[in-house]
Amino acid sequence: MKAKLHMKPIFLIGFMGSGKSYWGKIWAAKNGYSFYDLDTQIEESFKMTVEEIFEKKGEDEFRKKERFFLRKFQNKKNYLVSCGGGTPCFFNNINFMQSQGEVIYLKASPQYILDRVMDETLKRPLLKEVNQSELLFFIQKKLKEREPIYLKAHHVLEVTQLTEDSLAFLQKPLSSEKLKEADATPENSSAGIYKKPAKQKS
Repeated sequence: MKAKLHMKPIFLIGFMGSGKSYWGKIWAAKNGYSFYDLDTQIEESFKMTVEEIFEKKGEDEFRKKERFFLRKFQNKKNYLVSCGGGTPCFFNNINFMQSQGEVIYLKASPQYILDRVMDETLKRPLLKEVNQSELLFFIQKKLKEREPIYLKAHHVLEVTQLTEDSLAFLQKPLSSEKLKEADATPENSSAGIYKKPAKQKS
């Protein structure tokens, strides 16, 4: 029998190309969670691809449906949810996720993202009209806009250091003081746990 990390759902957030669906499936299978891809559910409900939804229905309709499916996880247990890149940035979705489970940001550099989306522009609605020479600038700009929201996640993991055991740190809930100590340990550093920068006093 697989040991479950905890009962609450786990929400994976981060920019396109950061591996949310890839790692989500691996972590869900390893830990006995049901995997749920938000974009896939939206596509099935419209019977269109994400690209087609953006073109024919518009982003507003897509975001409304996204909110609808996300809210289905209120008071739910044992789900691991892969969210779209923009999911946390609309309708206070980040606050909803924070209140319902564990939110994990998969942190990737612009270059890492570029390497993984260069050949997928036709599948990515926000990139369809961007040529390759503009792609890195576009990613840098959008990531800069979104990262303050991404960093509201409970945990931040560096994508270059992810393994099938990267969520093991969730198995034993820690007190605030012990969590601070754990964040500073070499074990967590090597596991890819990113310590958020402290807020500067004004």
